[in-house]
Amino acid sequence: MKPTANTAEFIANLLIERNGAEEFVSLLQTEQEVLRDGGAERLESLARDKLKMAQNLSTFAQQRAFHLAAAGFSPDARGMESWMHAHPQNVSAVAAWNGLQRLAEEARALNQANGALINLQLRHHQQMLTALGNACGAPALYGPHGQPLPVSHARQLGAA
Repeated sequence: MKPTANTAEFIANLLIERNGAEEFVSLLQTEQEVLRDGGAERLESLARDKLKMAQNLSTFAQQRAFHLAAAGFSPDARGMESWMHAHPQNVSAVAAWNGLQRLAEEARALNQANGALINLQLRHHQQMLTALGNACGAPALYGPHGQPLPVSHARQLGAA
């Protein structure tokens, strides 16, 4: 059975979505390298790129859900599985979907690891600020969760 134009477009979009997920994972890997190397100046541009890629991936997911619903399937992973069972001849769609699922799991794991790295660096910087504040004789102040708060002073380090 030859795919209809609508099915061909669906498969093409699924391949583009999988490629986009691959680029997203690559970006998350770059972010992780930057976090490990302490290159904070690059994080802002990476965050913008991540947001743009995430929006693109969301658009493709919405298109996939729309196509599935229009074809009579549920607009979710279960519907995609049903669609693949109904179209076993479309091996490229099956490969793209399986790749997309794998990449989504990899992206979740990378994002979680990157978040942990960010929290670790945040704690480290907070401890450094606290140590500097203590060195200046600043009174210790604590936030609502018992975390030390940095205190700003008009006096600079090394000033009399």
